[in-house]
Amino acid sequence: MLIPIPDLSSARRLLCIQPHYDDNDIAAGGTIAALAAADCEIHYLTVADDVLGVLDPDLSDDEARVRLCSEQREAGDVIGVSSQTRLEYPDAGDWDTMVLRREVAKHIRRLRPDFLLTVDPWLPYEAHRDHVRVGLAVAEAAILYGLPRLVTDPEVDAAWREAGPSRLAGVAFCFTARPNVFFDIAKGRDAKHRALEAYGSQFTPEALGALHKGLELKERSWGEKAGCEFAEALKVVSTAHLHCNPDAEEMEEPG
Repeated sequence: MLIPIPDLSSARRLLCIQPHYDDNDIAAGGTIAALAAADCEIHYLTVADDVLGVLDPDLSDDEARVRLCSEQREAGDVIGVSSQTRLEYPDAGDWDTMVLRREVAKHIRRLRPDFLLTVDPWLPYEAHRDHVRVGLAVAEAAILYGLPRLVTDPEVDAAWREAGPSRLAGVAFCFTARPNVFFDIAKGRDAKHRALEAYGSQFTPEALGALHKGLELKERSWGEKAGCEFAEALKVVSTAHLHCNPDAEEMEEPG
């Protein structure tokens, strides 16, 4: 029996785990902003410190981090993000996926979201290991966080057990080559594109202009598939699809 695709539009608390400070907004900012406008509580967890991608070579690493945090807060205010947490792992650096898995599980237990959003680690030809490692760590945390023997943080674990089990309805993967949901972003697209203007540390004005144009082409193309003007493409799965399930790849968008 096929397991149905979870309804992302029903999300009331969304935890978005991104490799870098702009990934959520570039790949799914319209979806996230639309959910925020519908009273979904939005939380961002950013893995890398993003320093490697800063264009100004005269900034020290500390100065770069301050500027990056300011830009991320500015963009988050536009999108409607309730909280921002940065793990400050070295950008494109040598860090442990298992440590990240534990961090993600801790935040799932602490925040008790009903949906996660992250990058698709199975994107063909993805060469950035930050993206692959983050997506895999999130997917694995999604199926393991509920196991009582999994240890994350003593205080978080104790509070989670005391509050009782939490249910994760699904995971939405962005930057995916195999979408099964085309999310109408009519109520979030303007906020997405305004938010992207904050990311000046890693984009020149010319590059930002090209980004807006490229995204518009994709949003229109996906909108045609969704029967609307603009949409974003996601692979939405339940946790049951993430382990020993041969049907996961072939799931189609519900009619």
